[in-house]
Amino acid sequence: MKTKITPILALLCAILSSTSLFGQTTYTVLVSSRGESAVKEYDLAGNFLGNFVEPGSGGLSGTEDMLFHPDGSVLVTGFANTAIKRYDGATGDYLGNFTSGYSLNTPSKMSIGPDSLIYVTQWGTTQNKVVRFGLDGAFVDEFTSVGAPNGLGHVWDGDKNFYIALYGNGGTGTVHKFDSLGNNLGTFISSFLLQGPTSIWWDSNGDMLVEDFTVGKVLRYNSQGQFQGEFITGMTNPEGIAFLPNGDFLIGDWGVDAVHRFDSTGLYLDYFTSGNGLTDANSVKLRVTQSTAQGKGKPGLSLCRFSYNKRGHFLYRAGPLKVYRPDFTGVVHRRAGRGNPCPWKALRKARILFPGSRERTFPKEDTLFIYRQMECREGMQLWNFFVNFSLNFEIPLR
Repeated sequence: MKTKITPILALLCAILSSTSLFGQTTYTVLVSSRGESAVKEYDLAGNFLGNFVEPGSGGLSGTEDMLFHPDGSVLVTGFANTAIKRYDGATGDYLGNFTSGYSLNTPSKMSIGPDSLIYVTQWGTTQNKVVRFGLDGAFVDEFTSVGAPNGLGHVWDGDKNFYIALYGNGGTGTVHKFDSLGNNLGTFISSFLLQGPTSIWWDSNGDMLVEDFTVGKVLRYNSQGQFQGEFITGMTNPEGIAFLPNGDFLIGDWGVDAVHRFDSTGLYLDYFTSGNGLTDANSVKLRVTQSTAQGKGKPGLSLCRFSYNKRGHFLYRAGPLKVYRPDFTGVVHRRAGRGNPCPWKALRKARILFPGSRERTFPKEDTLFIYRQMECREGMQLWNFFVNFSLNFEIPLR
């Protein structure tokens, strides 16, 4: 498809090709400490930095998960809370209840979906559908057509089908599938081998990896839900996953009150952290603490070009770029891999490629608001991009 270049787009291209841009990002790791109703913070070496959320702050009870809101705040679920809690993204200070219009029953895991809504699982005995809220915290609907009892980790595929780990009783767990409208599509992975699934994610080759809390393993299934083998063994009660800038990843282990570190192939490296009061580690998240750039004007939109494969994974194609224009607002969290394989580049085409979006043109004066959480892979290296922006000119999306 040829892109129609308007005067504004031509100006944007000129800015991109002439601006020298450099960025530096630093990170910390947040780990839920469910047993003390807190969130702890560590540097990338696993050194304890203190409590990001103090025990019981704002009435938090039984920490379950953390989610980074596009406005910079941190959302936290508590097993005994009926609303999602909101905390300052820099200080961890309590800001109040985030959600409204719906009383959650034992909320657990959260994600921002392809529709820019916040999805929350529930463990309630009778109230256990996956619920959606807007980015303003307002209740939208109960997404799943049927209950998703003891639901935990969840992901989407390229067709926006929704997959969720259902823990069951720890011996009867499954991974269930729903379509993009929440209609029940049945069991994706049965309990024939799987017992207590917690976190799930897609591997770079399209396989689904599933943490099994009961047997202390990570199991591999193909895109059809067929068992392929064991990826990681030797843990006690794994729950939670986070990928580090160098390609290593972290898994929380409830049973030993610790976080394990693995390289990109699944080779065990060591404990990432333990002690300092950490209890029942069941969620691990990488947090951007600082991002700086040099250039003239106001920091603005950050873009990244991708292609999309048939199994629904984001494939990295070009380095992210940063635009300095007052018309734009946004942020991208970039992870630099080994050997700096992802240099900053200026793209000359004024085009944004978004996986899963049909190509279309928006009128000049319309404002488009999109929020995506994307996993970009190159080989075994992983980047997460959090994009939040508005546009006020004509641009096609693919």
